[in-house]
Amino acid sequence: MVVLAGRLTSFRRMFMRLFFYAFMLLAAIVYTYMAFFDLSFLTNRGRMGPGFFPRFIGGFLVLCLVAAIIKEARLGKLLEKEPDGQMRDAAVLIGLAMTFGVLLVVTGYLIATPLFVGAALLYFNSKHLLMNGAITLAAPLTIYVLFGQVLNASLPHGLWW
Repeated sequence: MVVLAGRLTSFRRMFMRLFFYAFMLLAAIVYTYMAFFDLSFLTNRGRMGPGFFPRFIGGFLVLCLVAAIIKEARLGKLLEKEPDGQMRDAAVLIGLAMTFGVLLVVTGYLIATPLFVGAALLYFNSKHLLMNGAITLAAPLTIYVLFGQVLNASLPHGLWW
């Protein structure tokens, strides 16, 4: 039984990269499909509609993922085993992203985004605290100014706003 469990773990680590790319490509295709067929490209007045940016982002994601899969396959790394530490890092990032999604609904963009960016940078880059602090403040502020003020797009306000 222990040998079987060891082989299953080895099998999972070996195909994790392939499954990751396949899942991300499927998610990007679904996202792009929704952007093209559910959201309008332009409004009635001829301004950018809700599907303007998602179409470009979705197309770019699909192209980048296909290019990454081809590159990994050519280098022979698509079925390479992943070290155990990378699995933990991926799990932490998934947990942070899920927490960010909940916080975004509850607290809104202005609180949730700096918390997510700061927590992710603290986990993955804990040696550069000053730079992490600057990025934690600058990235959400830049996105807020660009989308909230310049492009006049609404950002999530949360339940309390």
